[in-house]
Amino acid sequence: MSDAASEKQRALQHADEILQDSERLFRAVWEHASDAMALSTSDGTVFAANPAYFHLYGYSSEDVIGKNFSIIFPEENRTLAQEMYGYFFQSPTISPSVEGPIRRADGTERFIESRYTFLTDQGQRIAMLSIVRDMTEQKRAKEALWISEEKLRVALEVGHMDSWDWDIASNTIRWSANPEVASGLVQGSFSASYETFLELVHPQDRTLVDQEIKRALEEGIDYTIEFRMMNADGTLRWARIQGQVLYDEAGKPLGMMGISMDVTQVRQSDSLPNDRAYHTNTH
Repeated sequence: MSDAASEKQRALQHADEILQDSERLFRAVWEHASDAMALSTSDGTVFAANPAYFHLYGYSSEDVIGKNFSIIFPEENRTLAQEMYGYFFQSPTISPSVEGPIRRADGTERFIESRYTFLTDQGQRIAMLSIVRDMTEQKRAKEALWISEEKLRVALEVGHMDSWDWDIASNTIRWSANPEVASGLVQGSFSASYETFLELVHPQDRTLVDQEIKRALEEGIDYTIEFRMMNADGTLRWARIQGQVLYDEAGKPLGMMGISMDVTQVRQSDSLPNDRAYHTNTH
């Protein structure tokens, strides 16, 4: 065999090894991916699906392979699903991912995110690759968080309180209620920084408030402080804030969070002095 022929043989052998490695890698991804994946022809016939696909939908390979993809849909929705499939296959663009419920073979429902792409040969689409992610737990967690936030919002409204948190790195204070409305400020004038917050505090109380907040950061203590705030029209109101420091794993302060409450009526009716702030710190 000539040197040229030997070189060509080695090149072909190397290319074959690369192809086999690629196929093994693809098979490993296909078999072990957590996302459900299926390949289907232009008419919707499924010719391959990974284990996650059968697990998600609850069908066996005999139920799916060689059958129209719409088998995974309730019978009353299959015609529409087939029409949409044909539209997607012929459309020059690929639609963004969609979310929605599915019904498994056993009748239970899951919430999924679905997206797709195409396998092509010389520029022609020959198969659709569908990728489906089970989003049920994420959706439940999101719903649980929303319910928790709604409960907190209602509790704060009933108690005439606001929640707040201060991120030290960005120097941003976020409030559950709009501080501009509470203080009668022009919309957009409150920059939500710590310095802007201090500007709302009565000048005679400002130093004490600043000192107590900084002391809480240094010593890691929770605190409660009542002080006067200046409204845009010059009137005064009393506020009580309770806060605690948040730390990272290294013990560095990340910020603070807490609640605030308008206690003007309480201060006007009790025996505490109304010309200065006061505080209570706790470890």
